[in-house]
Amino acid sequence: MTHKNIPRTSSIDRRTVLGLLSGSLAALAGCDGLSDSSDGGDGSAGPPEEQSDYIEETSIEIVENGRQLALEVAVTDEIEPSSVSIITESGREFVSDYFSPGETRTRLSLTEGEDSNEPLPRGQHTLYLRGDEVETKLPLELGTTFEPEEVVPGTEHEKIRDDSLGVAVRNVGQRTGAATQTVLNGERDSEPFEPIEPGETGIVEFTFLLKDRAHCVKVEETTVREEELAVGFLWSDPVTITQSIKYTDRFDSNGNGCKRTLAGEPEEVTTTPTKTETEG
Repeated sequence: MTHKNIPRTSSIDRRTVLGLLSGSLAALAGCDGLSDSSDGGDGSAGPPEEQSDYIEETSIEIVENGRQLALEVAVTDEIEPSSVSIITESGREFVSDYFSPGETRTRLSLTEGEDSNEPLPRGQHTLYLRGDEVETKLPLELGTTFEPEEVVPGTEHEKIRDDSLGVAVRNVGQRTGAATQTVLNGERDSEPFEPIEPGETGIVEFTFLLKDRAHCVKVEETTVREEELAVGFLWSDPVTITQSIKYTDRFDSNGNGCKRTLAGEPEEVTTTPTKTETEG
């Protein structure tokens, strides 16, 4: 699977300046010391805490309603933070929050709209931290790399209906992501919300794909069809596979009744990376 190279944005605090200097020296030797091809984008920036002395930790958390994600930001108690914002790649302030006196931790929603829950667009965004004698802008990239792990019939997995098909996808990158859409043969099938942490596997459902039908395709006894299954994610390239489904005329020679079962192993399909916000 190919991934988009996204240019890094500079920061103004001490650790970032040192990182940029060391990265420039490494680039002269033929590599970028801050690059990590396993995190969902060659040459992409590391997490904010690796770029700044002011930020101790960032993590993506599931919001209480279970259908949204938020970026939790913890800053060092050596400064007095006043606010932190996410500025999109296009320069728009997506979300902002203020610290109360003594607070060093806050949470920024990664979706907007009370009903639509529109996610932060893909792209090279900025985390903007302000405080007492502190003002720093840090590169903020979301997204990871997902790989298909297996295809399982619903009868073999408790989270999937018996007549549906489950596709397990593994997060092999370094950031949390979420599966948000399944597409069957180019048509939207369902809208799961399955947050998947780095190193973990989640499963999404393609509904009723193995459902027995009252009528089968007109075949002598059996036929096999290739189905294209795509799983979409909030900030990562989709995973697309093909899976053979066998249709068996199980009742009579006139095709009254049809049973669907898996046939063969799934095959991964290379897809075009999703465009970022500024690419339209």
